[in-house]
Amino acid sequence: MENLRGLQTEALLLLKREQASYAKPVSSEYIGKILNITPSYVRSQLAQMVRESVLGVRRGNGGGYYL
Repeated sequence: MENLRGLQTEALLLLKREQASYAKPVSSEYIGKILNITPSYVRSQLAQMVRESVLGVRRGNGGGYYL
């Protein structure tokens, strides 16, 4: 995790600010809107962090990322 990209760092800060949790995940659409990037790019960049268990992801309607 020591090699975080700028986007990953910004996403972590955003999730912390939004107090993201399993009950209140933050969508890739919202993250993309705030960071001015596409939701698909958000998902591709955060996938590594999910694999490393840095972030959690709740799939489906109302899903998103959480700490």
